[in-house]
Amino acid sequence: MSTNPYHDEPTHVQPVLPPMEELQPRPAPTPLPVGEVGDEPDVDMDAVGAGQEEARTIIFAIGKLNDFLLWFLMVLEVTLFVRFVFRLIAADPRNMFAGFLYALTEIVLLPFSNIVKTPSLVNWAFEWPTLIAMGIYALIFIAVRSFLRLLISTPKEPVE
Repeated sequence: MSTNPYHDEPTHVQPVLPPMEELQPRPAPTPLPVGEVGDEPDVDMDAVGAGQEEARTIIFAIGKLNDFLLWFLMVLEVTLFVRFVFRLIAADPRNMFAGFLYALTEIVLLPFSNIVKTPSLVNWAFEWPTLIAMGIYALIFIAVRSFLRLLISTPKEPVE
């Protein structure tokens, strides 16, 4: 018994394809001039790949350090600004949060403590050293971040 419902059609017929064109040989590569990169036959491509991977890892690490410095600068600036506002509105240093904030920021304000006099009335104080420290720290962090960005950037073609 046959499972083919169409008895007059053959079941295993191979299609007839036209013959293939002959493949053309590849042209020979042009040799590099002497002294150019790539003329050394003993270059280990695995070492080159590992070197590129290491370079990408270093670039990634420097980029992450740059991101961390921006985050740290923002935290420092906000903390110093909150201290400035607390001193401006005469927040009580015996309060747990205000006392903690004053003690924490005193460390970073130490180099700027006696630059200028701080005008004050009773508990109110306009802290010029805090504002000066905010500006100086921002400039330092911007300079360091620009240097790190310069380290990982690619050289640009000169414009003529």
